[in-house]
Order: sequence, then structure tokens, then C-alpha cells
Amino acid sequence: METNIILIGFMGAGKTEVGRLLAKNSGLNFIDTDFLIESCEGIGISEIFAQKGEDYFRGIEGKILRDIRKNKDDILNVVAKYINTTSDLEGLIISERNKPWIISTGGGMPVFNDNMKILKDIGFIIYLKADSKVIYGRVQNERHRPVLGKGGFSEKEIEDKLGEREKFYGKANMTIYTEGLTVSGVSDEIEIFLWNKIKN
Repeated sequence: METNIILIGFMGAGKTEVGRLLAKNSGLNFIDTDFLIESCEGIGISEIFAQKGEDYFRGIEGKILRDIRKNKDDILNVVAKYINTTSDLEGLIISERNKPWIISTGGGMPVFNDNMKILKDIGFIIYLKADSKVIYGRVQNERHRPVLGKGGFSEKEIEDKLGEREKFYGKANMTIYTEGLTVSGVSDEIEIFLWNKIKN
């Protein structure tokens, strides 16, 4: 299956961890779009929200996405344009220039600016799905989730936000329910799917 694989889903769904492991196991390239934004801006996502606002963040997010669509046969050139040489490269794996990419997206990316249509133009979309209770358990002690604020947040707030986004996430080409699965287990499910696609 010679196409890019795009991982979408709510914060805490495991997109970055799954994407990184999947790329290492399959020999594909990997990029995290939040990493690209942080590298370009030189500060973290929370700081971008606090200093410049969500509209500014969504604007950069959309620009990166349009650049990737325009250059989807040479995504490495897009990546190089946004990466600061001092960046921690945990959000990037380059296996082979001409191989497809695993692209991990920010949790809100599919919701804004007709981004789902652009994502479908770029590759095959996989929604990593988890319910609000599971997500809350994963992110309740984190303070770098700007959509939920820096203070405490509740499972109900996650449930409400997840409900708002579900109609966008539901447009993915494939959904994987991640409850009860490890990062390795989710990666394995995607690899099995890709292998079956290649054989067929």
C-alpha cells in the first residue's frame, strides 16, 4: 500500500507513540505535525496558545497541511522547511526519502478549516478511538494540553469536547478502538491491515 498513513484522534489517543513505533517497524517515515509547529515557532504548543491564541495556531496548522498536500510526493522538503536545527527530533523519523509517511496530527486538526478533506487528499486516515474515561486516565496529570487549559479539567469536559469532534473523526477511512490495547498492539493492528492491503 504505497500511500501515506494519517493518524487522527483526541489528545491522549496515542497517535505520536503509535506512529513512531509503526514507522520503525514498517520502515516508513514519520512526522508529528505538532512537532513541526513547535519547531517552526521555537516554543511549545501551550505557549503558542497562551502568547498568540488558538486562531494563530490553527493558521500555522492549516498552512503546514496545505504544504504537505501540495508536495505529498516529497514531504521531506516540506518537513525541512519547518524544522529548526536545534529541535529535538523525537517527532521525526526518516527511513527512506521515497517511502510513504506516517503522519500524526494534532487532536483538533481534523475539526478546522476543511482539514479532513485535505487529509484525505494526502493519504489514508486512521482514527485512533478511545472513550472519555480512558483519555482522562491518560492525560489527567498533564498540563500541556492547551485546549483543556492549564488548570484541572474533568472527564466531563473531555467527554463534551470528544462529542464535538466525533463527527469529524468519524470521517476517517478506518477506526481502531484503542481501549485495552498497548501502543505495540495498536501498531500491530495497523501493520496487519497494511500487509493485507499490499497482498490484495
